[in-house]
Amino acid sequence: MEEYLRQLPFWEKLSGEHRELCLRRAREETFGAGEMVYVPTQGCLGMIQVLEGVLQVSLTVEDGRRATMSRLRGGELCMLTMSCMLTDITFDVEIRAEEPSRLLIIPADTFSRLAEENLYVENFSYRVITGRFSSVMQAVRQMLFCSLEERVVSFLLDESAATGSDTVRVTQEKLAQDIGSAREAVGRVLKRLGSRGLIQIGRGAVRLRDKGALYQMVSE
Repeated sequence: MEEYLRQLPFWEKLSGEHRELCLRRAREETFGAGEMVYVPTQGCLGMIQVLEGVLQVSLTVEDGRRATMSRLRGGELCMLTMSCMLTDITFDVEIRAEEPSRLLIIPADTFSRLAEENLYVENFSYRVITGRFSSVMQAVRQMLFCSLEERVVSFLLDESAATGSDTVRVTQEKLAQDIGSAREAVGRVLKRLGSRGLIQIGRGAVRLRDKGALYQMVSE
């Protein structure tokens, strides 16, 4: 446990008392693929860091639509599970393990105390939260202002960039869930893109054949 805590950006700025507090209260938890890590109704979880695996962070809106904001991978941190520190934020965020995952969790009351008593921790938390807001705004923009085709293309490009591969491993049903649409509608978009030679649809995968043209579709 201590080896992971020592890697936190603010660890060297903590007092001896605060380090001992973290060592006593921090914990590791594991989640299976598809298991929910956080839902708004469970209250304040705390600060989480991904040690292994991949987490899907989704934004939900009042009409029931859900869109993927981002994915968290090894070493990345999330503060959106600190609802007790984000009382002025009204959107709902859900976090699910996309694959077997192992997390470091600093409980909410412990992290709140650190932020209240240590300026470095407070500044760190605001930087992390502010960084995630860009993902929130992007998800909202796509749901409100982008066509379904643009949302599909953006998803494929983002996943390709994250994995470093031109082949995106995703089913049509999963893609539809991630962007808050219906599988049938997403299937029609993929078919159109395929007929234009921009992608190649396989079983449980989509290969991007012309990324330049795809980027142009979402940048105009």
